[in-house]
Amino acid sequence: MTHTRRELLGAATVAALWTHPARAAAPRAAITVRVDRDFEVLDPAFRTGLQDGNTVRAITQRLIGTGYNGAGLTLDAAESVTQTSPTTVDFVLKPGQMFSDGYGEMTADDVKFSYERFILGQNGKESPYKGEWANLKSVDVTGKYTGTITMERPRAGLFTIALGDVAGSVLSRRAVTERGIEHNTRPVGSGPMMVTSFEKQRQIVLRRNPAYAGPPSGFEEVTIRYVPDPRTTELGLRGTDIDFSALPPQVAEPLRKISTLTVKDQPGIANVWLGMNVEKPPFNDIRVRQAIHLALDVDQMLLAGYNGLAPRANAVIMKQVVGYWPDAPVTKRDVAAAKKLLADAGHASGFRTRVTIQNQPVYQTMALVARAQLAEIGITLEVDAQDGGSFFSSGKGDAGQKLELFMIRFNGKLDPNFLAQWFTTSQIGTWNWQRWSEPRFDALLDQASSELDDTKRAALFVDAQKLMHDSAAFVWLTYDVSVFAYHAWLTPALLPTGIDWALDRFAPT
Repeated sequence: MTHTRRELLGAATVAALWTHPARAAAPRAAITVRVDRDFEVLDPAFRTGLQDGNTVRAITQRLIGTGYNGAGLTLDAAESVTQTSPTTVDFVLKPGQMFSDGYGEMTADDVKFSYERFILGQNGKESPYKGEWANLKSVDVTGKYTGTITMERPRAGLFTIALGDVAGSVLSRRAVTERGIEHNTRPVGSGPMMVTSFEKQRQIVLRRNPAYAGPPSGFEEVTIRYVPDPRTTELGLRGTDIDFSALPPQVAEPLRKISTLTVKDQPGIANVWLGMNVEKPPFNDIRVRQAIHLALDVDQMLLAGYNGLAPRANAVIMKQVVGYWPDAPVTKRDVAAAKKLLADAGHASGFRTRVTIQNQPVYQTMALVARAQLAEIGITLEVDAQDGGSFFSSGKGDAGQKLELFMIRFNGKLDPNFLAQWFTTSQIGTWNWQRWSEPRFDALLDQASSELDDTKRAALFVDAQKLMHDSAAFVWLTYDVSVFAYHAWLTPALLPTGIDWALDRFAPT
C-alpha cells in the first residue's frame, strides 16, 4: 500500500475513531491465538519480533492508528495531529486517557519519552528499531496535552511506520522508569487490553482494560500461545485448543476441507533467505559466495519446503512495496561454474561448513536440499537446527562472529526502509547476521528515508538492492505466503501486511 503525502496529511487530521463492525453475541468470552516464536520483550523500542509487536499493539495507544482491517489512518490517543511543515507535526492528546496499574493520565511528556528513546536509547542500549524513527530530532512539550514532533529532514513513512504502528506506542515514563527491566514482561499501557500473565515458553494472557475509554476489545480475554510445531497447531485448530493461527501453506491445505474452519490466503510480506557471514573464512572470499549461489537451485528448495506454494524471491523488496526491482537477476544453477569458482578460490577439494536454522520443518527440508546440492561441488554441509530462542540469539553479539551459513525469516512491513534497515552497518551484531558493511548501501537508505517522491525513492532502493546482489551474501528464497486458519465463528482483524494483527479487534462473526 502506497500513501501519498496528501493522503497522509488528510488521514492525520481525521477526527473519527475506528469502530468495530457489527457483531453477534460471542460463542465464548475468550479466544486462543497461536504464535510460532516465544515472547521476549513487550516494549515497542526493544521488541524482538512480530509476536512482541502484535501484543504491544493491543495494550498501548498511538497518536494515530490503522483503521479496522487496514481502512486508512484514524486518530487514537490524539484529538488532532497536524503536519505544519515537511519536518514538524503538532499533536493534541485527548484528556483523561489513563495508564493501567494506577500510573495516571497520559500526557505530552509521555509521548516525548516514548518516541525519543528510539533515538537516544535507554540505559546505554540502542533500540534495534531506531530506523523506524529515522530523522527524528526532538519532541517538544508545549502543554500538558500538546507537543510538536520535529524531524531533522522529511521522513517517508512517518505516519504509517512511526506514528501509526508499534513504534508510535505511547508508554508511561513513570512506569518504565520505576519498573525497569520488569516492564518488559509487566508492561503498562492505556490501550484496549492489559497483560495479566506472561509465561515464557508458554503464553501471554490479555484481558479487557476496564479503564480504556474507546471501543471495548472484541473478547474479554485473548490468550496468545506459543506453539512452535505447525502439526501440533493443526491438531489444535481441528479441536478447540487453538482458534486462530498463521500456518505454512502445506500444513493449512488439508484444513480447507473442514467446514467449521476458514482458511485465508494473503500475499507474503516477509523475507526468507540463506545468508553468509562475510567475515568468516572461507565466506570472506566473494568467489566462494558466488559458488554457493550457483550450486543452489532455489526453485527445488521451495518445492521441497513449501510444496511449491510460495513464490520465489530475487531481491529484498516484494512487488507490493515501493522499490521493487522487477529486473533483479534470477540465478540459475550451474555446477561446473560453481566448481571453477571454488577452485579459483583455493578450495578445489571443497570444505566443511555449517548452516544454522530454526527447528521447523520448512527450514529443515530446504536445508537438506541445500546439503545435497552443495555436496555436488564438494561442500559438506552440517545442518544445525535450533529451537527458536537459541536460533534468534545465534547471530547476535560475539556469537554472530562464529556463524557461517544460516537460513532465516524476517517479517516485513509495507515500507522499503523497514525491509532493508536490518542490513546496514549499524545492525552488525544485532540483525545483520551477514556482517556485511557497505557505506554506499547505508547512504542510499538514509537518503531514501527522506525522499517523499515514490518514483525517486524506488530508484534509490533498486540501487541499494544491486549492491546487495553484488555482495553475493544473500541467497533470496521467498517472500513467503501468509495463510491463516481460524474457526468460522471468528473474524480476525488483520492489518494491511496480514502478519500484523490487531488482537483487541478480533471479534465473533
